[in-house]
Amino acid sequence: MSRFVFALLLVSFGTLAQAQSCSVAGRAYDPAGKPLHDAVVRVVNQQTGQSAFGVTDAQAGYHITAAGGGDLYRVDLLGNATEVTGSHVRTRSIVGMSADFACRGTAQQDVRALE
Repeated sequence: MSRFVFALLLVSFGTLAQAQSCSVAGRAYDPAGKPLHDAVVRVVNQQTGQSAFGVTDAQAGYHITAAGGGDLYRVDLLGNATEVTGSHVRTRSIVGMSADFACRGTAQQDVRALE
C-alpha cells in the first residue's frame, strides 16, 4: 500500500511540474523579414525574471521550454556576442523582442529584429 501511495505522489508531482512550464516555439526574422538561422533566442518570464535560451535551426525555428507556465513571457532576439571595452565579458544586446504573451503549456511566438 505504501508503495502505491509513493508512486501516486511521484506521478502527481511530475504532472504538477509539467503544468508549471511553458513550451514556446516560433521563428526568428531579420528586419527585412528573412528567416534567421543560428540566432540566439531568449524566453523571459516577466514575473520572475527567469530566462531560457535557444538557437534557431536551419529553417529559423526554435523551441524552448521555460519554467512558470501561465505567467507572462517575452521572446528576445539577441545580437552577436561582443566584448565590452576594458573587459573580457562577452555580452549580447537585444535586437528584437515580441509583445508580452501568456503561456498555458504551449505558445507560438515569432520574433523579428528591429531596424
